[in-house]
Amino acid sequence: MIRRFLVRWASNFIGVILAAYLLSPNVALVAETGSEGYWTMAAAFAAVLAVLQLYVRPLVYAVMGPLTCFVMVVTLGLAHFVTGAVLFWFAGSFLEEAIHVENFLYAMAGAVVVAAVGVIGSIILGSRER
Repeated sequence: MIRRFLVRWASNFIGVILAAYLLSPNVALVAETGSEGYWTMAAAFAAVLAVLQLYVRPLVYAVMGPLTCFVMVVTLGLAHFVTGAVLFWFAGSFLEEAIHVENFLYAMAGAVVVAAVGVIGSIILGSRER
C-alpha cells in the first residue's frame, strides 16, 4: 500500500511539474520556479492528488456503481478523464496557495499530462507489490 502511494506520488510530482511547464500560465505553481517553495508546493499538491486518486476515486466509483459503469460504457471511457480532471481541480482548490488552475479545461489538460506520466511511472517503477 505504501509502495503504491509512493509510486503514485513520484509520478504525480513529475507530472505536476511537467503540466505546470507545458500549460503555463493557465496551470501554474504559485511560487517562483526553482525556489524551495516551488518544490514544496509541487510535492504537497502531488501528495494530495495521490491521496485523492488512491482513496477518493475508488470510493466514488463504488458508491456510484451502476451509474459509473453505464457512463463509462456510453462515453467509451472518457468519463474516467473527467473524473481525473475533477480530482485535479479539487486538489487545486484544496491547495489554493500552491497551484493556480485557470478553468476546467486546463484542469482536464493537467489531468491528462499527470495521467500520462503516471502510466509511464507505474511501468518504470512498478506499482504492484510482489
